[in-house]
Amino acid sequence: MNKCVICNTLFETSNNYPNKKTCSKQCLSKLLKIYHKSAHHSKAYMDTLFKKGNTPFNKGRKRNTYMSADNIRKCSKTHIQYQYNSHSPLSKIENRYLPHNTLHKGVVVQRTHAHKSGKYKGNVETEYYINIDWRGNRKPNNLYKRYVWEVNHQQDIPKGYVIYLKDGNPDNITIDNLELITRAELLKRNSNR
Repeated sequence: MNKCVICNTLFETSNNYPNKKTCSKQCLSKLLKIYHKSAHHSKAYMDTLFKKGNTPFNKGRKRNTYMSADNIRKCSKTHIQYQYNSHSPLSKIENRYLPHNTLHKGVVVQRTHAHKSGKYKGNVETEYYINIDWRGNRKPNNLYKRYVWEVNHQQDIPKGYVIYLKDGNPDNITIDNLELITRAELLKRNSNR
């Protein structure tokens, strides 16, 4: 017979677990919470934590003020911002890191997407994307139909609105084929498909 360390009741142990300290799963979960709290509140643990409001020693300092030239050379192999010198040709032009597959500005790319679940599982849709500086930054995943509508109307698409292709053909992206509709209207049109 053993005595539970949580509720102090007597219980019998099996041959597999002769040193069992709790009588039930509920008592075991309480014991684990106690162990967990005591581990996190030990003095050694608390001494190694950063205190609230702590500032790192290298904040606002250049790397060469706290690292040797040899250590900078060793670290720079793993820093992503130093890899643009040897990898992407666009990185050299824009003087910042860009992935190796980044395309030139203004390139329109066709991408296909297959539905994995739901009503249209297995259907393949095609969308066109443009890689361009739009609204002040490089965004390679701009929907081409949104870009064409905004450029022609000289205004942003309002919140809650989408661009709909009237004939449903993703290859026919002309201003006559684009229509600005609400998401509620889009839901109605897609439910009638």
